[in-house]
Amino acid sequence: MDLERIERRKGLSVSEFVRDFLEPNVPVVLDAQHTASWPARNDWVTKDGSPNYAQLLELYADAEVQVAECDKVYFSDQQRTTMRFADFVDKWRYAPQSHMYCKDWHFMRSNPNYQAYQPLAYLSNDWINMYYDSRPELNDDYRFCYMGGNGTWTPFHEDVYRSYSWSANICGRKRWIMVPPGQTHLFTDGLGNWVYNLMDYDKVKYPRLHELKTLEIIQGPGETVFVPAGWWHQVLNIGDTISINHNWGNEFNLAFMYDRLQTDLANVRHALRDVTDMDDFAGYVQMVLKADSGTNYREFFDFIAAIADIYLLRVQGKPGGKSMDAFDPYFCSVSSVSNALRRIRIVLQNMLEDPGTRSVDGLADAVGQLLARLPPSD
Repeated sequence: MDLERIERRKGLSVSEFVRDFLEPNVPVVLDAQHTASWPARNDWVTKDGSPNYAQLLELYADAEVQVAECDKVYFSDQQRTTMRFADFVDKWRYAPQSHMYCKDWHFMRSNPNYQAYQPLAYLSNDWINMYYDSRPELNDDYRFCYMGGNGTWTPFHEDVYRSYSWSANICGRKRWIMVPPGQTHLFTDGLGNWVYNLMDYDKVKYPRLHELKTLEIIQGPGETVFVPAGWWHQVLNIGDTISINHNWGNEFNLAFMYDRLQTDLANVRHALRDVTDMDDFAGYVQMVLKADSGTNYREFFDFIAAIADIYLLRVQGKPGGKSMDAFDPYFCSVSSVSNALRRIRIVLQNMLEDPGTRSVDGLADAVGQLLARLPPSD
């Protein structure tokens, strides 16, 4: 594999981050000063940089967590189980050879009174989590904590919904290998299965993997990695490591998210091509799409509509627009709000012409009605 280094940057303004990384959709490592004041960086870590197990147990002992067994393959992932956080910590401390890795833990819901962190200003315009905050009945979010010992890891994958992600190390180090888009043919086999482990793979099954262009970085304590949309990656923990992660999205990757949904729909239709004469085939396709991709056309539209409503309320100075108060002021400026609404309009216009939209009862009408409420394009 052809390895290059991921860029590290200090002292970026938000506008520079947008120009140099969000817009071109490339990764960056942001320096540790941004997380230095986080309670998690101080409370969860001892003076020697190790996890503060006593404090973590005081905060979360009885929480139920999802744990991956890193040595056990389960399809394209690792076998997972759930257990009390206190039981996980016992395995982490006293049975490190088990390679148990606490992953995708919605830790903010386990102790909502403890505010462990504040997202960096660059990463604050988080539409995905703003949406779930506005829909408490869904009881979901994409704010996670990861904890594990030396050698725990995450297999090669692309993030859900073709979202962005960011990962801030509270302690420990991570080795990241990222793959720029456009190389799927090098890491998939004839059936569309992707390689599980870039460091240990079947050279017969993946004969061209050695041609892969990759970027690599060792992320240190306190540093934050920005993972762009559509960049596949694999991550290895070096030493005892804790990180806080978000999946997130906004106007800059909305088109990527929609493109992923269209691709997934085409794949589902292809997989079901022998049963197209079944009753309500279109409805069944959307149900399978939801199961396979985590969303479908109706839910994706609901997400866009909720975000558009928040922006419109912001423009009108009404209370609902205060959901954006957590954004850095750069993202709330007149030009940024106008740009966000313009990009929403573009995706909605594409949806209106999409046969996938027209296959869902009433969805094309709903898209058209929302378009009519948006400011006209310049």
